[in-house]
Amino acid sequence: MGVSDDNPYLLLGSYTSEADGTGAGISLLRQDEAGTLRLVQSSEAQSPSFLTLHPTLPIVYAASESTGAVEAFKRSGEFGLAPFGKPIEAGDSVCHVATVPGADVLIASCYGDGRVVTVPLAENAAFAGDPRLGEASVDPWASPTALAAESADAGEDALTLLALEAAVGEALPSRPSRAHASALLPDGRIATTDLGHDTVRIWQLRGSRLVLDHTVVFPRGTGPRHLVVHPSGHLHVITEYSVEVFTLGVDGTDGHWHVLAATVATSEGVSEGDTGAEISLAASREQLHVGVRGSDRIATLRVTGDGSRVEAVADVECGGTMPRHHRESGRFLHVANQLSNSIASFRLDERTGVPTTLLGTLDAGSPTCLILA
Repeated sequence: MGVSDDNPYLLLGSYTSEADGTGAGISLLRQDEAGTLRLVQSSEAQSPSFLTLHPTLPIVYAASESTGAVEAFKRSGEFGLAPFGKPIEAGDSVCHVATVPGADVLIASCYGDGRVVTVPLAENAAFAGDPRLGEASVDPWASPTALAAESADAGEDALTLLALEAAVGEALPSRPSRAHASALLPDGRIATTDLGHDTVRIWQLRGSRLVLDHTVVFPRGTGPRHLVVHPSGHLHVITEYSVEVFTLGVDGTDGHWHVLAATVATSEGVSEGDTGAEISLAASREQLHVGVRGSDRIATLRVTGDGSRVEAVADVECGGTMPRHHRESGRFLHVANQLSNSIASFRLDERTGVPTTLLGTLDAGSPTCLILA
């Protein structure tokens, strides 16, 4: 859309009226040289809570959370968008979509039923078939064997495990799978988060299907939500419930990903009611930014060493209420504050990467996702 380094366009997703939101659908925004945003044009869509672009063609894909479908949009006029083919049913409360460079496939994650699906794409980027369902998640913490590893006196005795299984069944209700996001890994595999089962699952992409490779189990109740790949090859994951950043890396002996480290995302601690939202990588590649809902902060973390360690540096107010998502844009950071119906634009400190200067806010109904257009 005629993007320049100084004045890039951004696309904004939002909750619309059928989901009790006040958003307009998909809005095109323009960043000025000072770092603030202005509205260019809005296009109708049903609660496009997450957006992604086709790797090479001018097509936008949206997760329509309220309908459970994924939709494609093409350019209409100079700045508008129009539906491109029919929506494809993905799953209950589909909340994230992603494309894979070099592969004709869209990956969708569904919060409501935990489904991870792929939708094949044609050469013109249109949907080219029914969704292919990935293997269903199984809660690793529902297994007494898994819990036995955490118990010092359980051992391997079969009667002990049976007793533990009965105790677990009484004490712990079953937990629903809550798939939430995906990311392309440096080795070509795909990582997906499941905040309901406390896992990151690693997949191989074979044609237009995902084949489960292995699962990385997080501590129970942490809730891995969103993730970002660092140029060092490490994967950083923000957890929704514990508000921690977990760093994953590959074991050279078996090719499996493992948790290497974890740290609280905020420098000033986690307040009651806080939940982690988005995690992003600064242009310098030396900092991460994390949105924290509840206390409504943006946390900055420094990436150190070989990229496997992070440390919290500073927390600042997010410029609104409920920072659901944010987007790096060079020297600036834009924060989609869902409940205050606004986007706050910050200048990042050149040395620390902390969003120290609030440049302004843009009125935007129920904003949920920001991507560079």
